[in-house]
Amino acid sequence: MALIMMAGCSDGSRASKGTGSVDTSATNGAAMAGPQVQVNISQAAMDSRPKAWVLSTPQSAVRSYLDWTAYAYRVATSDVATPTMGAAEGVRVDSYVQFNLQKSRLLDEELSSITVGKPTIEATHTLVPTKEHWRYSYLSIEVGNKRLDGPYTVSYDTTYTVVQTKSGTWVVDSAVVKALGTVK
Repeated sequence: MALIMMAGCSDGSRASKGTGSVDTSATNGAAMAGPQVQVNISQAAMDSRPKAWVLSTPQSAVRSYLDWTAYAYRVATSDVATPTMGAAEGVRVDSYVQFNLQKSRLLDEELSSITVGKPTIEATHTLVPTKEHWRYSYLSIEVGNKRLDGPYTVSYDTTYTVVQTKSGTWVVDSAVVKALGTVK
């Protein structure tokens, strides 16, 4: 997740005619505007939108964060995931989207399995440990989204710091990630 969890971009998307893809030309999420780049995203990727986030417990916030961050990387739009995270984490996610766009690629990742450990409740936050297994590939930003690399698999031991907002919901504030293998 170290590499996989660092992305985000804007929602300047509009459907392109006749290609079955979306052109995401502006890149501005989390005030991290990068250079403009034409990004084509398949309709299937756009349609893979996760179910609505659930931010009622620290554990559900972590799961929503993972689902929505993976989607943000797939569609190069970090703003879609920002309700699941704090501001600093939003910048980190957006930075990773920008990094991938500079490399003319999208990250297509899928959480294969997750085991959530016992949360540790502290005065200002809750720590949520997980063991995660992911499958991922890098796709071109060009029409057709040709696979550039992958598929790969990787596992992580991760500890999420989750905080409660003024409105009573929970969001991921940060993550400490230990890859159990090579991340490509």
